[in-house]
Amino acid sequence: MAERVVDREAASAAACPPSVVCRQFGPGHLLHALHGRMLRNRPWGWRDGVVLAVRPVDAGAEVVVEYTTGEGACRVWHHTALDLAAGQGVRVHEQYHALEVGDSTLNVRLLGGVGHVPEPSPR
Repeated sequence: MAERVVDREAASAAACPPSVVCRQFGPGHLLHALHGRMLRNRPWGWRDGVVLAVRPVDAGAEVVVEYTTGEGACRVWHHTALDLAAGQGVRVHEQYHALEVGDSTLNVRLLGGVGHVPEPSPR
């Protein structure tokens, strides 16, 4: 795994009870429309990565992603089990804690990473 991973103090990853439909929009839960708009307004913030591992944690899933640029890796948590496999390509937006898998964007709790992508300099 890449060397550079910055651990972050994570608030408790509140798992959703299995019998209840989740209605939470905090990190690791549902993606709010405003959150989606923030992601669309920051297209430079994404990094391509490859899933290294997926493991069940707190009734959800923790995913380890190594960036294809060699910058390092990140760890994210989502409140549900995820259908991801080692070697699968994904994109991560650390600044706005999101994981893109194919055509789906998930709100995730960032547990560790290399830091957000700096804003491009004005021309």
